[in-house]
Amino acid sequence: MPNERWKTLLRDVAADFRRSYRQLALVHVVSGTIAGAVLGPAVTILLHWLVSTSGKSALSDLDIVFFALSPIGLITLVVVGALILTIVALELAAVMIIGFGATQGRPIHFSAAIRTAFHRAPGILRVAAEVIGRSLLVATPFLAGGGAVYFFLLGEHDINYYLSEKPPIFWVAAGLIGLLLASMMIVLLRCFSSWFFAMPGLVTERAAAKEALSFSKQLTAGRRRWVVSWLAAWVAASAVFSSISTGIVFGLGRMIVPRFASSLGLLVAVLGAVVVIATVTNFVVTFVNRSVLGLLVVRLFGDAIGGDDAAPASLIENDDRGANWRISGRAIAWGSLVAATVAFIVGVGVLRGLRLEDHTEITAHRGASAAAPENTLAAVRQAITDGADWVEIDVQETADGEVIVFHDSDFKKVAGVELKVWEATLERVQGIDIGSWFDPQFSGERAPTIGSVLDLCKGKIGVNIELKYYGHDERLEQRVVDIVEAKGMVDEVVLMSLEYGAIRKIRELRPDWTVGLLTSVSLGDVTTLDVDFLAVNARGATAAFVKSAQRSGKQVQVWTVNDALGMSQMMSRGVDVIITDEPALGVQVLRERARLSPPERLLLEIGGFLGLKPQHSEQ
Repeated sequence: MPNERWKTLLRDVAADFRRSYRQLALVHVVSGTIAGAVLGPAVTILLHWLVSTSGKSALSDLDIVFFALSPIGLITLVVVGALILTIVALELAAVMIIGFGATQGRPIHFSAAIRTAFHRAPGILRVAAEVIGRSLLVATPFLAGGGAVYFFLLGEHDINYYLSEKPPIFWVAAGLIGLLLASMMIVLLRCFSSWFFAMPGLVTERAAAKEALSFSKQLTAGRRRWVVSWLAAWVAASAVFSSISTGIVFGLGRMIVPRFASSLGLLVAVLGAVVVIATVTNFVVTFVNRSVLGLLVVRLFGDAIGGDDAAPASLIENDDRGANWRISGRAIAWGSLVAATVAFIVGVGVLRGLRLEDHTEITAHRGASAAAPENTLAAVRQAITDGADWVEIDVQETADGEVIVFHDSDFKKVAGVELKVWEATLERVQGIDIGSWFDPQFSGERAPTIGSVLDLCKGKIGVNIELKYYGHDERLEQRVVDIVEAKGMVDEVVLMSLEYGAIRKIRELRPDWTVGLLTSVSLGDVTTLDVDFLAVNARGATAAFVKSAQRSGKQVQVWTVNDALGMSQMMSRGVDVIITDEPALGVQVLRERARLSPPERLLLEIGGFLGLKPQHSEQ
């Protein structure tokens, strides 16, 4: 009779939700408020403290990786994870308390449920930290195994070769890593299923915090398959519910917003309304998903304990305020007023953040690398032809101390040659065809010296030189400085690197030169670093970040943006430079935006959020 058992449980959970959804909704509101008012500032303070202990004003990219793998970094992950899990766990605890009351038809007011949950908070925090700690212990050997696979099977060549060419060994490594990750997820799922009843055990005081996990493990013995089945069903149903809800909201936005493009005032109001609808929808989806999970756990716990007396009577004492609570018309009116106010504020905020004059320059990434092989003279010539303001090139040293323009650590991706740059002489490098992989017509292209690129660019286009390091550099900074000065191009060149230490060396050598930090992710305030510009991943180039960096006197360069809509959005946010493989498209977008009205620009700015594609005229 398994089907009857499933149907009965579903009916019970649905009935519990109908009886208590108002109180559950208020619990969710309070939980969200606590998360915003407590968790956000707490995490911010913690991260600032961690950055200060590193001896730097900010951490970026590889620094973060090494920091996260350090003892204090691992402790940070545990602490932050425990804080997040505790906020969610407190909400689930309150939901369960209300759920225990619902199973016996005795309503519990949300404030009483929250007070009881907070009374259990020390135990919940301890269990949350223990769950994270045990999860890390379980995951560590699998993650270490994945790292070993990467090191031994994919460590011979530059990663770009494996990602672009995907040789057989790449698929072997991907398969092994995937198998390890799948195995890790199975083991973690087994662990989580055995910890399933730790929370209701704490809430009902059937188990102390120090023994909650072992209590849950004993209770799930013989029921693990049943628990895992329901947990998997909840995950699948939650995913479907979230996808459908999000799809409806985005579809509504795509359908409604373009109709108001002719009126800036209406467009701003409609935009605010769409954002409010999306926010309310997210609230409802999260509320339903978490509430159903909590009520499901209560019913499964009762089944495991063996009856409706799973919770002590003191936990479900009747609360008169809860029994008589109703949503009033005044509450609905105030809610509508708040929603309208939020819509107005959001709309005005978007409008104020919109830039109506473009001051963005276009940098050709490794030359016009969508039209010619990257980091070649052909790509640089094309960037000049396309009208780019700058060309970005990567430089590194050869075995005989020459500085060449090349990105990868070896020639495997672009030439199929198993040769490291630092092991090759300039003569050997100039015998390698790095153009045919892109198109046979570029078979004559060779990795150029930095001097030859500077000669081609002088007086025609600025040059952004990225210093590349693979652990084998000798005097890269000094050599680049000497070559640039010998060519008389100090005013036409800027330098950047992923390594802040390299930038500091340039500062020591030439304090007045323009230098920048290249970063994809960062921890801390990178705007305080001693650089002239920040080259950031497009995901990090929010309007707030752009304004903050520019207020601190730093330019913002964004990479690598290759679509017209993305370029337009970055221009609206006021970025100083867009780094792109498609410089001709960047120049075209700038030209077209000069003809757009403010409503059309606003529509483009929010187009990514609504899934819209801008229309460009044929030239």
